[in-house]
Amino acid sequence: MEKSTKSMKKRLFGVVFIIMLAVMAYIAFTMYKVAVKESGKYQALANDQQFKTMTVAANRGTIYDANGQILAQSVTVYTVYVDPLTFQSQISEQLKKVSDGKLSPDKTVDFEREIVSALCSNLDVTEEEVREKLYKNNRYQVIAKDVDKDTATAIMDRLSDLGIISVGAAPTAKRYYPNNDLAANVIGHLHYDGYGIYGLESYYDDYLTGVDGKIITAIDAFGREIQYRYKQSYDAQDGDSIYTNIDTTIQYYTEKALKSAVEINNAKNKGCAIVMECKTGKILAMATEPDYDLNNPAEIYDQKTAAALSALAEIGDEEGYNAARSEAWNLQWTNKAISSLYYPGSVFKVVTGSAALEERAISLLDTYYCNGSVTVVKGVPPMHCWTTSGGHGTQNFVQAMTNSCNPAFIAIGQKLGAKAFTDYFKAYGLTEKTGIDLPAETSSIYIPYSRMTTIDLAASSFGQANKITPLQMITAYAAVVNGGYLVTPYVVNKIVDAEGNIVKEFTPTIKRQVISEETSAIMRDTLETVVTVNQGSNVYIEGYDIGGKSGTSQKLDEKGGETKYVSSYCAFYPAEDPEIIMLVMVDEPTAGRYYGSAVAAPVVSETFQEILPYLGYYAEYSEEELENLDITVPDVTNGDVASVKATLEALGLEAETVGDGEKVIRQVPSAGNAMPRGCTVVLYTEEGAEPKYVKVPDLTGKDIEYANRKLSELGLNLKPLGGAVRKSGAKCSGVMTHMGEEVEVGTIIEAYFIVDDETG
Repeated sequence: MEKSTKSMKKRLFGVVFIIMLAVMAYIAFTMYKVAVKESGKYQALANDQQFKTMTVAANRGTIYDANGQILAQSVTVYTVYVDPLTFQSQISEQLKKVSDGKLSPDKTVDFEREIVSALCSNLDVTEEEVREKLYKNNRYQVIAKDVDKDTATAIMDRLSDLGIISVGAAPTAKRYYPNNDLAANVIGHLHYDGYGIYGLESYYDDYLTGVDGKIITAIDAFGREIQYRYKQSYDAQDGDSIYTNIDTTIQYYTEKALKSAVEINNAKNKGCAIVMECKTGKILAMATEPDYDLNNPAEIYDQKTAAALSALAEIGDEEGYNAARSEAWNLQWTNKAISSLYYPGSVFKVVTGSAALEERAISLLDTYYCNGSVTVVKGVPPMHCWTTSGGHGTQNFVQAMTNSCNPAFIAIGQKLGAKAFTDYFKAYGLTEKTGIDLPAETSSIYIPYSRMTTIDLAASSFGQANKITPLQMITAYAAVVNGGYLVTPYVVNKIVDAEGNIVKEFTPTIKRQVISEETSAIMRDTLETVVTVNQGSNVYIEGYDIGGKSGTSQKLDEKGGETKYVSSYCAFYPAEDPEIIMLVMVDEPTAGRYYGSAVAAPVVSETFQEILPYLGYYAEYSEEELENLDITVPDVTNGDVASVKATLEALGLEAETVGDGEKVIRQVPSAGNAMPRGCTVVLYTEEGAEPKYVKVPDLTGKDIEYANRKLSELGLNLKPLGGAVRKSGAKCSGVMTHMGEEVEVGTIIEAYFIVDDETG
């Protein structure tokens, strides 16, 4: 064998050195890559193995009404979950202890059975679901969400006593709406990912949303938490809360009255109502009916729509079902007061009239003649007044407003002129959004001066050419009567943080003065006359000076067979110095009546009767009104018949006795009921006297005289309701108590009477 030479050794050493150098370079590069370049990646992998992170959801800010009542809040619920790898590791560890003799078989815990039993007995889950998730190859499987604290605690206590660490309960926040559907379309709700998608929840989402916290815990090789020393918590930061101008009491009465009108008049396309402070723009109530339950927004509440969706689901039309459901959700969640456009109709005459008065284009002494129609342009069909009785004849401005005469306002519009009309249309804010603090406010569709024809001006003058939102209409109307000031409507009063510190406060914003106080005062007087003349308006309330105007518009831009109408009414109080203003709009009434004074005005009347005393405004009766006030029936039981009759007669009531006794044993109606003068109280004077029952007739369409006579013949008492009860031509609307029922003689029958025309 040839001996190695020095040169061979050198070459060998060189090769080995190069290889070692290459290996060292590779190791150095790899260390650099792992420790520096890709450190984040490997750190994350290490953290996944060594640490367990649990997110603690921040509480979303609370939404309050004007009096501090909760409209929306976040409540703590729990997500119950299992950690499959820890579960499987515990089983393996227990088996090893048994095989090593460190644990007696009779001391073992059947982890699977205990977990399945604890979860299935407390939660709405099946054994199969739990077992399937226990053998997944990960560390987190949700068993149930929105679990209340008591249930979560019961589960954890039971399993902790057994040493089971593979089941957890993580606290999280759930949005809860205590009043269910109250102010639903204003408050809005959350997306399933937790952010607001409608209403205040959406508009103020950045304020309401908090910052989630974290709990980071070190875990051992078996996935068990290493307590205390290696646990780090980062507290959640709760979101800010908002205090609104919405008053739940006013909101409730507004929704109640609106819902009744929508149902009675079978409104095809919903209805809406707004109650606002006339001088500040504060929204006290805003309603859309039908609405929906904020705690279950995905459920379709319209029965016809729900049935149509069910039919699509049954035939397997998934694409059609999803499209129809999305459309139904959008319709259900939309706030009609700010997102729907409509022709305002005669309510808009307050804009035309105030502009013409301000520009001195007309005076209160001017007269207008109406024979039922007017030809605006030769060769074009005439425009008609609502009345079919040959017109209103000669009338002044106040009479034209009271009569809601279209030909008169066409003439007023012509005197004002297209340029001035469009200038005031813009000045009243009708060419722009109001700027309310709610999402999805719609822009109006209007005819600009550059395109306005003579026909357009004529139609515009009585509200039948430009489409605006109900909110735009009420803000313009408020400016007409509050001294001429256009205000920005707003829902939220202030925003506060979790410690109660004010983050932001909102105050009234006046955009501009559109008309003078002098013109505004004329309009207030005129609109008060519209309501009080002959005490004949459906919105008239004894003891209250109210101003208002009705509106009935046709949907001229919608093709089809029969004409579709929108009914509306806008009123304010007190008439001489308005504080509260309310607008009601009922879209496509289909039950026969469609005039705004007959469909929408009763909503205002009913709501005002409830909320005005609540707000501290009490009735101040004239002598005539005092004479016509209802009498509160006294308690006359145990009284002598003769003296009782004298008492009732002195009050203006009649008495009818049943039996030959000397004392009153029972009375109908009972004490405390209110009834008109001249009604009869039935007095029972013998024990065991059999009461007489009669069937209440349907008085729909009958006048008060007929109704009184018919009920009196049956021994019943009529209590007529409605602002127009003393106006000739008022007919029973069909809204009455006990209709078709068998009731005891002497019972009070309440019936609502209205004047079904466009006056007022």
